[in-house]
Amino acid sequence: MYNGATLHRERPVSVSFIVYQYGKVASTALVETLNSMRHVRAHQCHFFGVEAFQATIARLCNPHTNDYFFKHSLGQLTENVRAYREYHRTDRADGERFVVVTVAREPFDWFQSAVLQEIEGHLSNFRLALPADLQQRLSDKELVTTGLALVIERIHHTLDTVDGEVHQLTVKHRRGLIEQMPFNGAEDFEAFLFILSRYLQPLIWFKTQFSPEFGVVPAEMEVVGEGLRCAANEKGPIYLIQYEKMTQAFQQLLQREGLPEKKLKRVNEGSRKPLSDQVATAFQTPEALRLKARTRSDISSLFD
Repeated sequence: MYNGATLHRERPVSVSFIVYQYGKVASTALVETLNSMRHVRAHQCHFFGVEAFQATIARLCNPHTNDYFFKHSLGQLTENVRAYREYHRTDRADGERFVVVTVAREPFDWFQSAVLQEIEGHLSNFRLALPADLQQRLSDKELVTTGLALVIERIHHTLDTVDGEVHQLTVKHRRGLIEQMPFNGAEDFEAFLFILSRYLQPLIWFKTQFSPEFGVVPAEMEVVGEGLRCAANEKGPIYLIQYEKMTQAFQQLLQREGLPEKKLKRVNEGSRKPLSDQVATAFQTPEALRLKARTRSDISSLFD
């Protein structure tokens, strides 16, 4: 007699998907939709490879990492390691295929979404940047408005230190910002480095994480559909989906992999998040729009 866990573990799998991306690109919807299909198994991960795991452990051990982001990173670690082992395991079942899927999104829109999704964790960091007499006086709504205005101003200053060339913002250069910009001590500086890393993530992730791991350069991937590119390595196909064309690109991917059409689920929608109105307003100020105009990368140029 089999219990439910045994039945799930022993179900036949013909396609294993690794949804590897930098977050806030509908990856949960992709994974849940794929896992609802017969003979399909999907894992999602935000970091992949031993160096990325080591960097994550370092962040988890950093006492300046606040509790919110500590818990989220710690919760993701197990699933990320599991996905990595799954992709590299050698005892594949006969006929089982591995498919990697990644997603790219317009970088400044991504940054706004990332801030909104993680706003609970950012609030305490925003307070660190304020003068002492304001830290406890502002409501959460006021804190979002004030804090994001300061973050956007600081990112402008950061880009000025390298003439807008984001690839020059190495970890060493970022650590040196404390000598070039005013901060309220070490905690405020570490909090800014964290949100700066969020801003930079969609701009540098493919160059620093994705391409080194899979040996695939997005610009060299073949266009195989609307918002869909594909390349291959020795383990199987690797797809790049343009977030803004997710619906049609996902159906084209399923068709290419011989899977039936399946409507993409809708989960974790940002418009329902607390403080969404304040975040949206903060990202429409003149300084925010000026930053958006400066926020370019190889990927944003690739998808225009």
